[in-house]
Amino acid sequence: MLLRGGIAAALVVLTMAGTAVADPSAQVVGGTRASIKDNPFAVYLAPATDTRDPRCTGVVVAPDKILTAAHCVDEGVTGPKPIPLTKRVVVAGRENVHSTGEGVVATLTKIVINPKYDGISFDSAVLTIDRPLKQKPIRMAGAADRHLYAPGKSATVMGWCAVKEGGSTNGYLMKASIPILEDETCRVFWGKDDEGNDFYENRSMLCGGHQEGGIDACNGDSGGPFIAGGKLIGLVSKGVGCARPNHPAIYARVDAINSWVAKEISH
Repeated sequence: MLLRGGIAAALVVLTMAGTAVADPSAQVVGGTRASIKDNPFAVYLAPATDTRDPRCTGVVVAPDKILTAAHCVDEGVTGPKPIPLTKRVVVAGRENVHSTGEGVVATLTKIVINPKYDGISFDSAVLTIDRPLKQKPIRMAGAADRHLYAPGKSATVMGWCAVKEGGSTNGYLMKASIPILEDETCRVFWGKDDEGNDFYENRSMLCGGHQEGGIDACNGDSGGPFIAGGKLIGLVSKGVGCARPNHPAIYARVDAINSWVAKEISH
C-alpha cells in the first residue's frame, strides 16, 4: 500500500499488515495539462533546497493557509508528528516546476495535523505560510454537499508528480477525471487491518478510480485537490500502485474535516 506523498525513502508503518513505502520518484497518470490560471488554488510542496522537485500537492483554503494530506508533513516514525518547518516550502502560481522565475515561494510558519489522524483516517493537515497569497482559495464541501459524493459522479484530480507508475514528473500541473465509486468497492479491495477492522471507512474516506485503469493520481500527488461542483470534496490520500485496473484509490473526505479546517483558518 502506498501513501501518495513523495517523501524520499520514508517507511510508514500502518496499522494494517506490513509497511508502505512512499516512492520519491512517483503526477496524474493518463491526464491532461491543467492551467494554473484556471486553478490558482493548486500549489505544491517542495524541499527548500530545490523548488523544481514537487513532493506533495496542496490547496489554498485561505490567503495564508494550505490544506494537504497529513502524511505529507508527518515524520511517520513515532506517531503523528510534524516535520521541521524548514523541510518544505509551498510553491504557488507556478504551472511548470522548472519556471523558477514564476510564482511565489512561501515558507512554513506552522503545521497542524488533524488530531483524528492515525496514519490512515482523517489524512489532512493545515499549513500556515509566511505571507498571504493572491491566489483565490477554493470553496470546501460541507454538510450540505453530500450529493457531490454520489457514486457514478466524477471529480477532477490534480497534481504535479509522476505521469506513470515508477516514472517521474513532466514538470506540469496535470488533471484527470475520476469516477466516484461505491464505498463497498474500496471496503472489499482494501480489506482488514491488524485488528480485524475495515481499513476503508467512509467517515473520513472517499472511494474513486477507473475500474479499467489507465487514469489515476500517483505518488507525489498526495494532498492534491479532488473537485466536483466547483468545490473541494477530497484530497489525494492512498493507492496501490498507479492507474492499475480494479485498484480503487482512497481520497480524504473534505466534508468530514470542513469544521476543523475552518477553525484552523480562524486562528
